[in-house]
Amino acid sequence: MNLRRSLAALILTSSLASGYYHFVRFSSRNAPFNPIVEKFDLSALPEKTLTYQIAENGPVVLAAGDSFPALVSQIRAAARVWSEVETSELRLRFGGLFAPGQPVPATPGVDVVFEELPPGVNGYGSVTVRGDLIPGANFVPIQRSQIVLSRDLANRPSWGSAFFLTAVHEFGHALGLQHSFTSGAMATEITRGTTKIRPITPDDAAGLSVLYPTPTFRQQLGGITGRVTAGNDGMAMASVVAIAPRGAAVSALTNPDGTFKIEGLPPGQYYLYAHPLPGALQGEPTPGNILPPVDPTGRAFDFGSNFDTLFFPASRTPFVTVTVTAGEAMEGINFSVTRRTTPGIHSVQTYSFPGQLAVKPAQLYSTENPRNFLVATGVGLVQNNQPAPGLQITTLGGFATVPGNRIRPYAPSPGFYVEVGFQFAPFAQEGPGHLLFTRGTDLYVLPNALRLAQRPAPQIAAVTWRAEDSSAVVTGQNFGPDTRIHFDGIPAVHRAFDDQGRLVVGLPPALPGHRSAVTAFNSDGQSSLFLQAPYEFVYEGLTETSVAAGITLSTATLPAGTESLVEITAPQLGAAAEGGIQAGFSTSDIQIRRLWTATNGRLLANVWVSPAAAGSFASLTLSNGLRLLNQPNALQITASPARLIQASLPPGVSGLVPGTAGQLLVHSPQLAGSPTVSLNGQAVSVISYDNGLLTFVVPANLPAGPIAVRVGMAGEVALPLAVQVLPPPALITSVIAGINQTISEARPARPGEILTVTVSGLPESVSAFGSSPRLTVAVGGIEHRTISVTALGSAVQFQFILQNSVPTGNLPLNVTIDGISANLPALPVRGLN
Repeated sequence: MNLRRSLAALILTSSLASGYYHFVRFSSRNAPFNPIVEKFDLSALPEKTLTYQIAENGPVVLAAGDSFPALVSQIRAAARVWSEVETSELRLRFGGLFAPGQPVPATPGVDVVFEELPPGVNGYGSVTVRGDLIPGANFVPIQRSQIVLSRDLANRPSWGSAFFLTAVHEFGHALGLQHSFTSGAMATEITRGTTKIRPITPDDAAGLSVLYPTPTFRQQLGGITGRVTAGNDGMAMASVVAIAPRGAAVSALTNPDGTFKIEGLPPGQYYLYAHPLPGALQGEPTPGNILPPVDPTGRAFDFGSNFDTLFFPASRTPFVTVTVTAGEAMEGINFSVTRRTTPGIHSVQTYSFPGQLAVKPAQLYSTENPRNFLVATGVGLVQNNQPAPGLQITTLGGFATVPGNRIRPYAPSPGFYVEVGFQFAPFAQEGPGHLLFTRGTDLYVLPNALRLAQRPAPQIAAVTWRAEDSSAVVTGQNFGPDTRIHFDGIPAVHRAFDDQGRLVVGLPPALPGHRSAVTAFNSDGQSSLFLQAPYEFVYEGLTETSVAAGITLSTATLPAGTESLVEITAPQLGAAAEGGIQAGFSTSDIQIRRLWTATNGRLLANVWVSPAAAGSFASLTLSNGLRLLNQPNALQITASPARLIQASLPPGVSGLVPGTAGQLLVHSPQLAGSPTVSLNGQAVSVISYDNGLLTFVVPANLPAGPIAVRVGMAGEVALPLAVQVLPPPALITSVIAGINQTISEARPARPGEILTVTVSGLPESVSAFGSSPRLTVAVGGIEHRTISVTALGSAVQFQFILQNSVPTGNLPLNVTIDGISANLPALPVRGLN
C-alpha cells in the first residue's frame, strides 16, 4: 500500500525540531519547542572553511609497520568525508601540525590530540569552547572542538576500518552531531554499518546539512513531520526513521512533546517506524549515549520511556509507504505507541566471512556461495546457547527470505551469536539490506544490516613501481574499471585498467623508506580488507636526488590583520603529486587562502592572518602525497600597522584577464589619496578609484599564472598579494559515458553513471600551478566531486558520477581548473526510464 500525498504537504519552513541528533537546548520547558543548536558560525569562518590541526607529538605507540605520516593521511581522509557532503556549505581544511598547550585561537577550529583513554574507549569528540547565543540566529556558535584519539594504537592500525571509522565518527561530534540509530557513521561502533569506501550514509549527510545547508538542500530533498504519543502524552526522545526498502534510512528524534521533523530525504518511497532509544549498555551513561537537551538554566529534559516499536500507521509489519517529494514535507505522520517497562531487542550487529576475516556489516552475495550467511549478536537474541524462543528474522523489500531452520546457534560461540542463512530472490540487486528482528511483541529494525554484491571482493597480489611515468602497476583479482587504489589514506589517481585486468595508478610521493598500506576498493562497497591485510609497498629503490632538508619562507614575520603573498621553498617536497601540495599553519588564526605550486619545491601562498594573532609564532606544515614536512616557528605575527593598506579581489572575481580592466577592493581606513598599482613590480595605469574599488589597466602581454600585486597610497605600500592571471576560456571538447558513448540529444547523460569530460585549450602550466581544490565541476548549478583527474599537456580529462539529484533537461556544465573556466551551455540529462 502506498500513501501518496493524501496527507497535506507543506514547504519545508516548519519550526518543528529535527530531534536531538544535534546538541540542543530549548528556550522554555513548554511547547512550542524550537531548537537552539550548537554549530559553527559559517560567517566567522574564512570562505566557510573550518581548519583542523593535528597534535605534532602523535601517539606514543603505533601498530607494527605504521607511521605518523600514514596516520595523518587517514585522519585527513576522515575529515574529507564530511567536507565533501554536497548539501552542506561547511568545508574542512588541514591546517597543519600543532604543539598542544598553545593559546586558544580566536578563529574557530578543531584540534586533534592523542591521550590515554579508559579501556574500551577508542576516542571522543566534543565542543570545548562555545560562544554566546546569537540573537535572531537561533544557534550557539561553536568556537573550538576537540577530537581525542588514543595515544596507544598498537592494536588499532591507522589503515584499519576500525580506526578510520572512529575518526569519521568523532569528526561528526566535533561538527555538532550526536548519535543516531540508522547504522550510519554517527551510530555507535556496535551498530555502525559503514565501511571505509562508504563511510557515511544519507542520515549522516542530512544531519550535517540541517546545520550547514546549501541554498538548494531543501529544494532538492524532502521531509516528513508528525508526532509520537502514548495515550495523550507526547513521547520524548523517540527515534523516528524513514527507510527505503533497499535504500536510505534517515532519522530524527522527537521533542519533549513528541513532535518530530525528518529532513534530507531523497525523493522516493519510504516506510516509517518509531522506536525507543536503546537501553544503556555497560559504560554508557545514558540510553543511546545521548546528551539530552537542556533548558535555559541548564536543566536536562527527561528521556522518554520505553515503548513497542511500531511501523506507520499502526503495525508491527511494514505495509504502508509514504512518497517523499523534493522541496516539500509531508505532515500528519503520527504514531500512537504502547509503553513497556523493559527494553526489547536492541544493539544488534552483524558479521559475515567472505574469507577468513570477519566483515562488519555483513557482506553477502546474490550468487550461490557456501559462506552466504551472517552471524548476529545483540540484546535479546540468544537464550541458553540457542536463538531466543520465537525469534524471527525477515528482510525489508523482499530481496531474500530467512527460513526458520536457518536461524540457529553459531557453533563457535552459541552463547552470543545466532547464524542466519538466506534464500535470495532471483535477480536480487546489489545494495544495502535492512533486517527486522521480531519476538513476541518485540520488533527491532536494523538498517544496513548487510550489503549484497554480485562479485567477490578485490584482492591485491603485487604493486610494482614503474619508473618511466612514476606510476604503480597493481595486479590481483576481482578488479574492474571502478576499482580504486589507496596508499594509506591517499587515493591514488586512476590512470588505466588494462586488458590484463591490471590497474595503473599514480604513485603518491613519500620519503624513501616509507611503508605504505595499499588497499583496493570497488564501487559496490567491498575492499581488499575483506580478504587480506593491506599489501605493504615500501618506497625503496625509487629514483631520488639528494636535496637539502628544511623549509624557508620569503618573510619571517607578518602583521596581524593582513593577507600577503609568501614564497615557500621546500626542496624535500619533490615533484607535486597529482592530488596537489597542501600547506597549513599550526593555528586557525593563520590560514592559506590560496596556494600555487611551482617547480623544485617552490610554492606561492596567500597567507591570511587574524587581527587577534599578534604576538604569536606558528609552525608550517607541508604535505605532498605521503610526504609530511613541518617547520617549527616558521612565522612570527607582529602587531597590525597603524597605516594599513589591504587589497583583495572583489567577490566573484577569480583573477585578471590580460588586455582588460582589472579591479581590486582596497581597505585603507587611515589613509587617503590616489592609489598606485604594480604587477610583478611594474607600475600600471589606474583608471579610477571610487569608494574603495580600484580599477586599473591589465597589460595584454601578461602570461597566465600567479602575479604579485601591490597597491600604494599616501606613501605607504601594501604587502604583496598573489592574483591569478587568467588565460582565454578553455573548451569542453567531449563528454563521454561508458565506453566511447558521446553524450548528445540521442544519447543523453543519466543520473548515476560515470561521465568522462575532456577540457582543451589550457596552458601547459596548468599542471605546474594549482590550488586546492584544483578542479570544480557543476551540472545545473549542483557541484559534483571528481573521482579522477588526468593532465594531458594542454588538456585535462576527469571523471565524475552524475548525481541522482540532478534534474532532467538540457543543463549547463561548468568546469573551473585553476581559475580557468570552461562551459557547456546545454548538457542533455534524462531520467533512467
